[in-house]
Amino acid sequence: MKKLCSIMVLFALILFSGCRDKEREYYIPREDQFIVGMEANYQPFNWTEDFQSPFNHPLNNFPGKYVDGYDVQIARAVAASLGKVLVIEKLEWDSLIPSLESKRIDAIIAGMSPTAERKESVNFTEAYYESRHVVLVMKDGAYANASSIYDFEGATIVGQQGTIYDDLVPQLVGAIHGTPRKTVPDILTGMLGGKIDGTILELPVALGITANNPEFTFVELDPGFDVEETDVVVAIAVRLEETELVEAINKILAGISEEVRNKLMEDAVGRAE
Repeated sequence: MKKLCSIMVLFALILFSGCRDKEREYYIPREDQFIVGMEANYQPFNWTEDFQSPFNHPLNNFPGKYVDGYDVQIARAVAASLGKVLVIEKLEWDSLIPSLESKRIDAIIAGMSPTAERKESVNFTEAYYESRHVVLVMKDGAYANASSIYDFEGATIVGQQGTIYDDLVPQLVGAIHGTPRKTVPDILTGMLGGKIDGTILELPVALGITANNPEFTFVELDPGFDVEETDVVVAIAVRLEETELVEAINKILAGISEEVRNKLMEDAVGRAE
């Protein structure tokens, strides 16, 4: 209980520190910064906003824009515990790992799964969230009552480019594997236009979308997807050689209980628009 209280105090301090009457600019040496990369386009893990709130954080490379989400709260806790000033860069998904390797950013906190392929390029921490995969479909569409991987015969299913979602499409028996798109919003636009029947997402992402877009629903499958454990968790990525940083972050994550993590995700889903 003592650990839980200390973590909650930490989050409270972080949130209150984000409440400012006006923004002020400070010079912060690079070594004192903890620069995190994320898409800022992946609710409820991270998304972009045009206004400041106690929950969001300025986007360093997009003046006047802010990013909120579960990843942001985790990034705040990690940066504060490391004694660093948090800086967040909004980057395309495919540029996250190259930006980490080139030292533009110090870590990726972006709902990224620690797959074997990615582990060849970056070093991952322990998981900071665990989820499961569902299929997002149109609420009034032909696949709204699907209940297993065998119920998508003829459906055009599109996954986000470079993600496990796209890799899982062939497991939907009889489905047409559509050309992957760069972002989830791009896929949603295709679904609304009738060109795409569905997409595979993590449950929190589907919850965030359906909470604010009644046109969509999601189905949980049984039998469902055959996935590795690493495919249902997300972790923080740092450079391969930075083993000490991984150890430090793992200690921080170990202090955030499952109860706190679930509450942070629940709140993020509630704020997502």
